[in-house]
Amino acid sequence: MNFRKRGFETAALRLSEAVSRLAIRFGGLVMLATAGWLGVEILLRKLMNESTSGADELSSYALAISFSWALSFTVLKRSHIRIDVIVTRLGVRGRAYLDCLSILALSIYAITLTYFCVLVLLDTLELGARSNTTLGTPLWIPQSLWIAGFVLFSFTCILLTFSSFSSLLAGDHHRVRSLVGSRTIDKEYVTDSPSPSSNSGKR
Repeated sequence: MNFRKRGFETAALRLSEAVSRLAIRFGGLVMLATAGWLGVEILLRKLMNESTSGADELSSYALAISFSWALSFTVLKRSHIRIDVIVTRLGVRGRAYLDCLSILALSIYAITLTYFCVLVLLDTLELGARSNTTLGTPLWIPQSLWIAGFVLFSFTCILLTFSSFSSLLAGDHHRVRSLVGSRTIDKEYVTDSPSPSSNSGKR
């Protein structure tokens, strides 16, 4: 049973990482396209006193969407900023408990954020809201793409929470660290570990 459970967790994490990798690449392409468009916009205004309609509006949508789509990959790679002054002073077991607590708190935040964003989308659909600009963009379109990133982020956080607590209950504190631990601690762990050359010299 434990083997099947661990296999399911691994498969789910791999799927989440694959989807998250696609999402972050999509977000990167969107930002590159936006940067190119803004560059053209600046040149047109400077040289020809002309403007492409809606560059400011669409670039703000692109930034928001790219941000939300990058969150899942960021948490999988443990790249969020963490204040680990206390954690670094604890042993492996203490770090595992705090790491599980931190991913649980992040999951609660992600779910709450997604919930209220969905409420905003439902209000937009009910009102048929459009942007108050020359484009008149139906707001449900950028909001849906924006919320999709938060949904993926919430799913990833829940999956990591489940896997982390499962590993904690099994006493596998090192796996907890590899899933949700601080990358700073990983660097210290590598630095403190004896190198193969030093071991080979002691015979």
